[in-house]
Amino acid sequence: MPSRLRLRLLAPATAAVLLPGCAGLGLDFGSDKAVTPDAEIYRRAEEGRNQGLEREVERLRADLRHAEEAMVAIESGQRGDHTRANAVSATAESRIAVERASRAAPWRTDEIADAESKLEAADRQLQAGHFGSAVFFASRAHRVADALDREARQVSGARNVRYVRPRRLNLRAEPSDTASVLGTLAQGTPVFAERSEGDWSLVRTPEGQVGWVFTPLLAEG
Repeated sequence: MPSRLRLRLLAPATAAVLLPGCAGLGLDFGSDKAVTPDAEIYRRAEEGRNQGLEREVERLRADLRHAEEAMVAIESGQRGDHTRANAVSATAESRIAVERASRAAPWRTDEIADAESKLEAADRQLQAGHFGSAVFFASRAHRVADALDREARQVSGARNVRYVRPRRLNLRAEPSDTASVLGTLAQGTPVFAERSEGDWSLVRTPEGQVGWVFTPLLAEG
């Protein structure tokens, strides 16, 4: 049998063997595009969510370690290790860190409020003469600020970052003002502009949300 004829006869059988294995790779031989362009956007969004969770887990673990150390100190009778000067210094340093973080990441209103509440607790403990407790709460506030600083640096280093201009901006499922609203973004929230369609931009947030916003309502820098 001529070699060309053998190849033509073998081609269907070969395809039958290869196609099932290729299906697991996400390839689509019936279309021009193997993977939708938005797949990578959602992958980056998931990566952003994971990074945020890792920062939060790291902070909570540090809080737990500090709490355990405080409990050991109390039970071992070392409650007097922290002086008033230590507590005053720790509270002042934490306040500076929280103020810096609130300027760097103003979109994180809940986290900033949490850090400020811990500073208030540190002040109360300081006034009551509980210097160890004051240092404990001040340190927790400082760790919240550090996590916000890391996120702010990540945002500022992105080339496609934009910021929400109005007080509130709807994040929609499709590029249309009649599309369903997936959520709302506060003024100053950074978003990563992935692609555009007319007057609309597909964006993702540092928290991993993905949706469409009206492009003129975004600002650069």
